[in-house]
Amino acid sequence: MADYDPELCEAFDRRKEGPFIVPGGGTHRLTIDCTHCGGHIQNYQITLMKSPKRTTPSATLAVFDQHGVRVGGSHPYIAEIGSVPADAVYTVVVTGAKKQESCVLQFTGAI
Repeated sequence: MADYDPELCEAFDRRKEGPFIVPGGGTHRLTIDCTHCGGHIQNYQITLMKSPKRTTPSATLAVFDQHGVRVGGSHPYIAEIGSVPADAVYTVVVTGAKKQESCVLQFTGAI
């Protein structure tokens, strides 16, 4: 597709980022612009893991599309999005539990 630019597609770039801190009761937000991915992303999944042990976190994950609609199912740690539309811009919201914790986001899928 004409709008595919691997240098600008953010679908998998965020996996290069390290752990982040989610404050107790607070949130961590991340925007993922997939408008340069050309609609080529398949089997897209965003997984929240606790760092550095990479176990199940206390924090929870929600992913919203560019219209503010929650996507990816209702699992508290995994958003299974599937095929990414060519106009997709996702907002990932990680909500902390009672205590602060260090988390990692993992992005998987195929082009």
